[in-house]
Amino acid sequence: MNVVIQKDTFDIVIIGGGMVGASLASLLSASQPQLRIALIEAQAFARADEMHFQPSFDARSTALSYGTVAILRELGLWDLLQQHITPIAQVHVSDRGHFLGGVIDAEENNLDAVGYVVENAWLGKVLLEHVQAQHNIQCFASSTVTALTPQQDCALLNVKTNAQEFLIKTSLAVIADGGDSPLRKSLGIGTQVRAYGQTAIITNVEFSEPHHGVAYERFTADGPIALLPLGESNSVQQSALVWTLPAAQADQILALNDADFLIQLQERFGFRVGRFNRVAKRFSYPLQLVLAEEQIRSHLVLLGNAAHFLHPVAGQGFNLALRDCVCLVETLREATEKNKSPGDLAVLQTYIHKQSFDQQITIEFSDKLVRLFSSDQLPLIAMRHLGLLSLESIPLIKNQFIAQTMGNAGRQFRWKLEESNSAAAGDEKIIDSCVRVNADESLNNVDYDVVIVGAGLVGASLACAIAQTDAARNLRIAVIEASSDLPHFSGDHFDPRVVALTHASQKLLSDIGCWDSIVKRRVCAYREMKVWDGEGTAAIEFDCADVKQSHLGHIIENSVVVNQLRERMAQHKNIFLIQPVTVAQVIPAQAEFPRVRVQLTNGGEITAALLIAADGAQSKVRELAEFSTREWDYGQQAIITTVRTERPHEFTAWQRFMHTGPLAFLPLQHNGDAHSCSIVWSAEDDLAAELIALNDEDFCARLTSAFEARLGRVIACDKRYAIPLRQRHATSYIQPGIALVGDAAHNIHPLAGQGVNLGLLDVIALAQEIERALTRAIPLADYSILRRYQRQRLASNLGMMSAMEGFKRLFGNRTLAVNWLRNTGMRQLNSVSAIKKIIINTALGVS
Repeated sequence: MNVVIQKDTFDIVIIGGGMVGASLASLLSASQPQLRIALIEAQAFARADEMHFQPSFDARSTALSYGTVAILRELGLWDLLQQHITPIAQVHVSDRGHFLGGVIDAEENNLDAVGYVVENAWLGKVLLEHVQAQHNIQCFASSTVTALTPQQDCALLNVKTNAQEFLIKTSLAVIADGGDSPLRKSLGIGTQVRAYGQTAIITNVEFSEPHHGVAYERFTADGPIALLPLGESNSVQQSALVWTLPAAQADQILALNDADFLIQLQERFGFRVGRFNRVAKRFSYPLQLVLAEEQIRSHLVLLGNAAHFLHPVAGQGFNLALRDCVCLVETLREATEKNKSPGDLAVLQTYIHKQSFDQQITIEFSDKLVRLFSSDQLPLIAMRHLGLLSLESIPLIKNQFIAQTMGNAGRQFRWKLEESNSAAAGDEKIIDSCVRVNADESLNNVDYDVVIVGAGLVGASLACAIAQTDAARNLRIAVIEASSDLPHFSGDHFDPRVVALTHASQKLLSDIGCWDSIVKRRVCAYREMKVWDGEGTAAIEFDCADVKQSHLGHIIENSVVVNQLRERMAQHKNIFLIQPVTVAQVIPAQAEFPRVRVQLTNGGEITAALLIAADGAQSKVRELAEFSTREWDYGQQAIITTVRTERPHEFTAWQRFMHTGPLAFLPLQHNGDAHSCSIVWSAEDDLAAELIALNDEDFCARLTSAFEARLGRVIACDKRYAIPLRQRHATSYIQPGIALVGDAAHNIHPLAGQGVNLGLLDVIALAQEIERALTRAIPLADYSILRRYQRQRLASNLGMMSAMEGFKRLFGNRTLAVNWLRNTGMRQLNSVSAIKKIIINTALGVS
């Protein structure tokens, strides 16, 4: 009869010494070195001095997201890990049998890699070595927990090792013992299971061409095929294979000899990596989504596969688990600072509250992706074609897809000790004074470092964004403005021109220091967006509650934003506003005079290291500097005015698509009254002229009919304005010493209200590049600054413009087949919450 003895007391006990358990132990030790931590693992641990690693063709591998790498860097393990990792330079997503596909490229996104592939043996070795080196972690190898009994103030663990049994008392027990967790079952914690009826065949393959660091996700009717590059250089001809098949078909494939297996793989995957000529030992795993019905109890938390076992289609399993670990560590550190027990139920509820959204969107992302791309139903085939087209052409969707797959879509964590964070920040801080083109040059009052032409919303934002940084405190920034007066703001009447600002734009204005002042004037937050097809029955609705935000954006009068930006400009001593004057001539920098010369209409001349055109769609700087553009008329005009409706707008943005053009109602409010809207009615030229010519009563009646009386009758309207719509895009945003931003670089159809937001994204990118250059002592005339800016913005803006052009043509087409396709697509999209969340988050500009 074995005797159970009291062994020890620990603050935290981790059950499961795999990659998740070892990662948690390492993170806890770094965050709170005073904790006593136990790590219990059923398998034997090798001693650190006995662990050897040799890359193996038969080894299993894991894809590490960019977010995971950031965590491992903070933990201090990345320098060692990267000795045996494979960077992913590009991810290629495609649908077998169809030409559409998407590419995520590291270089295009200014990244060293999209992600990394590491052999599990190497990752496990590095993690285990780190764990065994920590003085506050005690490892119990070849040990199993036979019983876990929660108590009022602790949890008791019965631990068996060899023939001995002992008790461990702990404030918090962490179960990380895998997807088939025996402890989860013994505690009566149920699971929700979705069987996919699929099996994953996992192995490594060798082929005839170098992989060049490219990862492939190939969707077929039977299931996805993933290839992850292996080896320590791009010339290696090996990849890890995850081949998903229906269970019965997988059994048949597994039974084949190596040669026949490779033939079947070649037929389904194609020849993107040449000819497959070798396969390693094969493993198979039935696939299902398994979610624990409880992740926490008092003194108990489940992590990793014990909490959520995902389909491997997007490689999110370990990466999500590591983010769970970091969130838990952060929560426990905060609890310690408040003298709370780590096993307190309220503490663990805080952890779940923080991390639930990341878990939900990642789980739904993986689940919906495989269900969408494994279906042969016609509507879902149409949807995935649209999805792949969007991934390639719509930057907002592509960026969110990238953020999700790279592990950057969730919240940011602060898990380390404050002293550690402060020290690290101090080590990286670079302080530099203003950098001139020529250190010997004596600058006078007509010589500036940066000259911005245009003091509108984009130009004024850019001036403030540059001036407020420490690195730019000695810069001389000139802003040239043609008008002498500020846009007029009336507290009694609404400005006819409004902007719909996303969260990203709001954050920029907040960082600049003028958001609070804008809010005090007048804004209207909208919580929902309702879009419907005027030529059909389909509709789609977006709600801020779906992504746990308080609003989707703000509708703000243009004059409010510009006035507050001008006030903020006046507070910066290094910004010099020159008005009213326009640019008469631009003389590019030359070898004998390496500064851009700007001649003004008042006869004066100023010079700049960097000239930035923010002077709008009819940019004089763009014209004088001879930037080439691609442009065409839409044959439409946008009618804008402010209207009053019979019913309140419900703080909702409304948009109806018609073949003659879209109609948008954007909510406004004044002193709590919610019956006013700004409208943008895009109509063909003849119809626009007819509408402008109507008297107010007839116009309101036509508008009520066009809007289908969604808010009752339109009972009043202000003066109407008609703006001709034209698509315009500079083929390049930069020349030596000159950059275009905002409408000077790109005009876009107003149907999605993204014009100003794209311009403010230009501002963010260019201001960051200027700050980066200043902190690295790079002259502002260095062309690399502008090249980096253009890489960030040109393709992204082109993608958005192409998408808007596509939407305009799609909804302007009255063909029966196209009508059916767009209505079917809208209905399907409205029913897939995960994709809607991605669209909302990308539109908001949040990560």
